[in-house]
Amino acid sequence: MTTAPAPAQAQRRSGTERTLLWLEALLAVGAYGGAIGFLAGGIDLGDAAQDLPFGSLTFAAIALALVNGVLPTAVLIGALRARAWARVGHLVVGVALVVWIVMQVAFLGPPIHVLQAIYFVWGGVIVVLALRVLARRG
Repeated sequence: MTTAPAPAQAQRRSGTERTLLWLEALLAVGAYGGAIGFLAGGIDLGDAAQDLPFGSLTFAAIALALVNGVLPTAVLIGALRARAWARVGHLVVGVALVVWIVMQVAFLGPPIHVLQAIYFVWGGVIVVLALRVLARRG
């Protein structure tokens, strides 16, 4: 049994671009899971839920799904389809994630949870890799 050859575009992707695609795919999966957890009641923020915008886990779930789920999914699909805007989209995803974590800490306050630190670094890595891709292909 032979396997079909990879599309020409996939063969031209650099390791940096492939890493961005994986980081965005995993980010989106995590965001969708988190949103479902909020909506289904599997994630409980306790008293901190009162500090959320509108004091609503539903609003938080929708915002999480849109910002960290739909946005990276759209950029991922755009990149897989070789859309030029996706290169800038990677940068937008990284900045959005960093801002998301900064705002989360601002709303919920310290102490900073280990997941917040991980996702902050994750966003920073996406930003750095996106800048590398933009600089290389200017």
